[in-house]
Amino acid sequence: MTDRAVVDACADLVGAIGSERFPARFHAALGTLAAIDLSSVFRHDEGKSVQLLFAQGTVPFMADFPMHASLDYARRYWRSDRPLLRLARSGRTAPIVVRTSAAEIADPDYRAACYERASVRERVSIYWPGQPMLVANGYRTGDSPIFSAEELERIELHAGLLMAALERHAHLQTVGALPHSEAELVQSLMELNCGLSAREAEVSAAMILGETQTEIATRKRLSHGSVVTYRRRAYGKLGVANRRDLLRLHRRLATGEG
Repeated sequence: MTDRAVVDACADLVGAIGSERFPARFHAALGTLAAIDLSSVFRHDEGKSVQLLFAQGTVPFMADFPMHASLDYARRYWRSDRPLLRLARSGRTAPIVVRTSAAEIADPDYRAACYERASVRERVSIYWPGQPMLVANGYRTGDSPIFSAEELERIELHAGLLMAALERHAHLQTVGALPHSEAELVQSLMELNCGLSAREAEVSAAMILGETQTEIATRKRLSHGSVVTYRRRAYGKLGVANRRDLLRLHRRLATGEG
């Protein structure tokens, strides 16, 4: 890793603000600094809720682990995340970098669902204070070594730039200047309490974003028949008959009419 590589990664990140490339560029910039395997980014709202902004990376034979584990965290486990809760109440105003090993996760269900299931060894988090607080995480999995002191120092040195870019991108999402991300759509669909599974919500979100069933099957590493089944089940639970109805439902929800 060279200084030039860091500069290029940060430049690519800043250039991607406000575009669909931003999650991948953020993951790449964090990876240049500390060779992460997975990443996730959340918005934390005053101890009331946590929203997933995006999740990146892959786990062999578990292609959707980053998305599913991050959704589980946002829905069920964030209250068990002691470093998050402690820093949310700290009153700090500068970015904070914290390393957390899987062994430090006290809640066994949280540890099993978000760490052990994919052999996640360690997490390094950047907390960006504010209302809401933004949290960016990088993870090491499998046989990857733990984060070194040099890597943590590089993250601390560049944390302000990373999180300022993230804050700007998140703001554009909030004011509606950007299209909804897949993660955001999945969460909003599941919050309808129609009994959608994560897979059904993912397929519906992808269809809202314009993907074909074949494209969804390829990206999600599912059979075409499985995508059709998830789509059919989702339509039944949402009370829609086709993609046009699904898009109408999305528009009503986005404008507060649904």
